[in-house]
Amino acid sequence: MTSTADSRSRDFSDRAHRVLFELALHPGGEWVDIVSIYRSLGLNSHQVRSAVNELRAAGMAERNRRFVYDDETGRRTHRTYFRLMDIPSEAAA
Repeated sequence: MTSTADSRSRDFSDRAHRVLFELALHPGGEWVDIVSIYRSLGLNSHQVRSAVNELRAAGMAERNRRFVYDDETGRRTHRTYFRLMDIPSEAAA
């Protein structure tokens, strides 16, 4: 990493960096479900959840859990969505 890298991202795992970039592809606060993230990165759900938890602990991502009806079974279940938090740019200051 370069010396200009944000100090919050220096200690992230490789997977957390990959998830961070994946979430960055959805600008404007768009919520992304966990399934879309792990399918696009070729990881399993546990690997992605661990990486997202790193981002949440650093205050860079937030979670939204929604209850929905499953298309296949018709049962009520939940889906977890994530997005990057709006972090004010230092350049704008």
